[in-house]
Amino acid sequence: MAEIVVTDEFKSWYLALNDEDGETVVYLASLLEQKGIALGTPYSSALRGTRFPFRELRSKSHGRALRIIYAYDKRRDAVLIIGGDKHGNPKFYREIIPQAESIWRAYLKEQAQNKP
Repeated sequence: MAEIVVTDEFKSWYLALNDEDGETVVYLASLLEQKGIALGTPYSSALRGTRFPFRELRSKSHGRALRIIYAYDKRRDAVLIIGGDKHGNPKFYREIIPQAESIWRAYLKEQAQNKP
């Protein structure tokens, strides 16, 4: 069972969602928590075009293509980095991957500084 950790950026995105999309995200996170690294398609897949071993949670929610970029940290916690709606945006990955990489680098730096 994976523990779920969220970044501030993910939390901000999640809190701005409507109730239906929020429920979808909670469902995806619960699947990830239950299955951990064994969660596969159609709910999770490896993300290409990034310097890090990112994965994405995927769902269609009421005509929206919700995507949540996540990765596992050294403690093997699943860190939900950032989310977005891919529907109708051909530049989605070109825009979100650099954001996710920046957030992830900051997360790793913070974790290294808080080491016991």
